[in-house]
Amino acid sequence: MQKQVIREKQTLAQVEEQVQVMKPLLQAEIRVLRMSQQEFEQDVRTQLDTNPALEEDTDDFSEADGTADSEHDNSAADAEQNDKTEYSQEDYDKERIDDYSPDDIPTYYDPDRTRERVIADQTSFYESLRDQAASCDLTPKQESIMEYLIGSLDEDGFLRKSIRILRDEMEIYDGIEASVQEVGEVVSILQGFEPVGIGAKDLQESLIIQLRNIKRDHPYRDLAIDILSRGFDDYKNKRYDKLCTRFKITREELDRIYSMVRHLNPRPGGSMAASDNVAMPISPDFYVEETDDGFTIGLNNGHIPKVKVSSAYSDFLSSSSGSTATEQEAVRRQVSEAKLYVAAVRQRQHTMLETMRAIVHLQPKYFRDGDRSLLHPMTQKDVADIIHRDPSTVSGVVSNKYADTPFGIVALASLFTQSFINQQGEEVSREAVRIKMRELIKSEDPLHPLSDDELAEKLGIARRTVAKYRKQMRIPVARLRR
Repeated sequence: MQKQVIREKQTLAQVEEQVQVMKPLLQAEIRVLRMSQQEFEQDVRTQLDTNPALEEDTDDFSEADGTADSEHDNSAADAEQNDKTEYSQEDYDKERIDDYSPDDIPTYYDPDRTRERVIADQTSFYESLRDQAASCDLTPKQESIMEYLIGSLDEDGFLRKSIRILRDEMEIYDGIEASVQEVGEVVSILQGFEPVGIGAKDLQESLIIQLRNIKRDHPYRDLAIDILSRGFDDYKNKRYDKLCTRFKITREELDRIYSMVRHLNPRPGGSMAASDNVAMPISPDFYVEETDDGFTIGLNNGHIPKVKVSSAYSDFLSSSSGSTATEQEAVRRQVSEAKLYVAAVRQRQHTMLETMRAIVHLQPKYFRDGDRSLLHPMTQKDVADIIHRDPSTVSGVVSNKYADTPFGIVALASLFTQSFINQQGEEVSREAVRIKMRELIKSEDPLHPLSDDELAEKLGIARRTVAKYRKQMRIPVARLRR
């Protein structure tokens, strides 16, 4: 019995050690996942400039040649197994240096594709927020307030004005009469939308909202919230000694909190660069092509440098002659950071590719025809279940990411659409209903436009739902369409 207890303790200790090892990689991966292609390229170049143990891998890489798997492959499970094998305790042993190089990912470099293109799908970030609002059980008054708030977000996704000012403006400009409390309640609902941190009044509140969405059992979650709530000025100005004294923590604990906060998103509205009326030039992150066997899916590495751990630094650590213990420790730390970054880059590529494969697998009809009415109801959890990751990981992949398809550039975030049960008991996509409604109104008799009751009957949905969608699409009532 005693031996069994010892073995159980040893097993638990090993598991805990592996979890501690994986946490830095997971945090680093989440940070780079949320970046757009341009941001990621800049981040890679910054890392190359600041860490001498990280160097550019100048080996030539080949263009994609159909090596990506089709929509019906089992790549998600394979990738999960590969990750478990690659990122082990041994990989992060400070005494062991490997030249990681993510060169087995289906990628492409085609000048005609990697240069900036114009996005074909004009569903904006605002529409994504409206979709989320449509899935909430809002009263008509709350819907009006929510619409005004979404339209008031700045380019960072913040509501810079006070609730009282917003209340006054919506009454003056939109005729919406609401109390400060009513507006505040809708702001709280908006702050629960994705991406997390949207609708905050400033960076401080956005970061706190994001921290509150981290699991409660995280050892530094509550302390980080407290520091950002009561000591944000000292925090942003890096008054380390003052923070340690005020919150009675060690410098090591404070460093962990800084590392934790750095992985949050400072601009949750960063993907709002495309408006409903302006075509946005972007560089696609993926390409999707239909073949006889299914779909070919690959990543666009564009001008992003390939990185690896410097072999020269490995040689330096292998030989202790002519170097002090301090120098050895400094090099070891740089190498450890370089290995972690390269591993995070590799994991980013795997996760992005597996996410895109899952999306295509769930939406094959759409990727064949490009018709948005063919989109099936799909949530981030649906994709997360396929790739065996958390929905927040999927959120990081699709945020501000685009795919080059035969019918144009598509924003991944626009492919997620909520569903509801119609009067026939069928699950239908909200996007498909809106498209059909727009088509019915476009083809209606100008002298006798369709009423909300008539639209509801033709669409097989409730009249209240018709009114809600018509208002979201900013389509006037029937009497004003004559």
